[in-house]
Amino acid sequence: MDLVMAQNIVGASNSGSLYAVFRQAWDLSAPFVETVDGRCWTYADLDHITAHCSRQLQSAGLVKGDRLVSQLDRSPWNLFLYLACLRAGIIYVPISPQMTPPEAAPILADAEPAAVVCAPQLEEANRTLVRDTAAVVLTLDTEGEGSLAAVPADARFAPDADVDSAATAAIVFTSGTTGRPKGAVLPHVHLWTKAGALAQTLGYRRDDKLLHTMPLYHAHGLFMTTHCVLKAGASMLLLPRFEAGDVIDRLPSVTLFSGVATMYKRMLGLPSLRENARGIRAFIAGSAPLPADLFLAFEEQSRHQIIECWGMSETMTNTANPLHGPRKPGSAGKPLPGVEVRVVDETGEPCAPGKPGVLSVRASTRFDGYWRRPEAEQPRFDDGFFPTGDLGYFDPEGYLFIVGRTGDVIISGGYNVYPREVELALEQIDGVQKAAVFGLPHPDYGEAVAAAIERTPGSTIGSQDAVAHLKQCLASYKAPKALFIVDSLPLTELGKIQRRVLADRFRAHFLQPESTVRANQ
Repeated sequence: MDLVMAQNIVGASNSGSLYAVFRQAWDLSAPFVETVDGRCWTYADLDHITAHCSRQLQSAGLVKGDRLVSQLDRSPWNLFLYLACLRAGIIYVPISPQMTPPEAAPILADAEPAAVVCAPQLEEANRTLVRDTAAVVLTLDTEGEGSLAAVPADARFAPDADVDSAATAAIVFTSGTTGRPKGAVLPHVHLWTKAGALAQTLGYRRDDKLLHTMPLYHAHGLFMTTHCVLKAGASMLLLPRFEAGDVIDRLPSVTLFSGVATMYKRMLGLPSLRENARGIRAFIAGSAPLPADLFLAFEEQSRHQIIECWGMSETMTNTANPLHGPRKPGSAGKPLPGVEVRVVDETGEPCAPGKPGVLSVRASTRFDGYWRRPEAEQPRFDDGFFPTGDLGYFDPEGYLFIVGRTGDVIISGGYNVYPREVELALEQIDGVQKAAVFGLPHPDYGEAVAAAIERTPGSTIGSQDAVAHLKQCLASYKAPKALFIVDSLPLTELGKIQRRVLADRFRAHFLQPESTVRANQ
């Protein structure tokens, strides 16, 4: 199919779907996605495959507005299924293929899908989970084979439904690290406007090629990265997984890499990083805070400053460090075009620069709340501003710094302590590789500041030494009253510290006999 034919198709479509808007930027002869075995799918291939898949889904009984839960291993076919759902007006609900049945069960019950499309090895478990519902279970492997591929594509079905731009495109369930996962309802227009703002900020263009290693069930991998590629008509090299050495080996063939802090940390010290990174236009980070020392170490070794971004499943990306201009270590940058971020105190009053407060976000579009949650659990917009639950501050130059979550704030003896501030101070100490700060019940203070650290290889720093260092740079009430040395900190798949896991593990520490507490400090 040539470009003229594609333009005619676009002109003939009245759909307000995200797919229809993206398609206007494409040269159908250009590559869309490549894999490590040398295979390449052009935008013409993408258009053909997703039209066929859209008809297959409709032939399987799905209609516009139905939910489809996807639990797939990463591959181009994962992307094709998502984009086919956009065309058909089917609501896409991605979940991790690593989820256990007990983890997936409440999401499936909440989403009430018309279909589950899963990796073949997950078929039996999913059939068990939906056996008392009308949902159909179909399989799709990384080669595009499975029971979905066997469904006839009835040509009587149009591949593109008449989709309103305000209709729901996807429901993304939050990670659930602070409780039961809840589904953020994302309209087509919201995803489009935020993709446009991010692609503009990062300067995406048609000749860009993204090295893609992020999960395709997460907002970072599916939306932040893939949508920018689609918006610009650029291309990607999709790796089956992240392996630091493999990523560095493939840098000369791409122009962009987007990852999380853990990935960048694993790339440090490996041979050829500086040489292979010469042609990279931008290294991008999101999903978890990027420590300032990691920013500086990566800059020293690669000669590139990472562009750190901040966002969330509900709002997509909100801020980013500038493509052209100073990038500050430890900062999430400045608001994207069309996005406003304000910092307010507990009374709702704006905070002065340098003073932490709750971050609220307003943009030209927004998500539609949480799927099937009661009114009491729906977001409370204030003049269009969504309270994110993140805590941070702006410096005098308008750069945003994230210091934690509202639920993470430790109130110790009446003082508010922000975990991220203490973690950053701990990570500046020689011998400390990574730190996590959390609150523990305390009979005197109500809640006490506690910390756990990973030591750098060969370090012998002890708890008392680390706390003594802290007291030289922080107020005494911020210093941990207990500091635990652990082999490794618990992290989510995307590198976020699971403070709640540590708090649960050490919950009884200050409730033990005094002699035991002293022995563990």
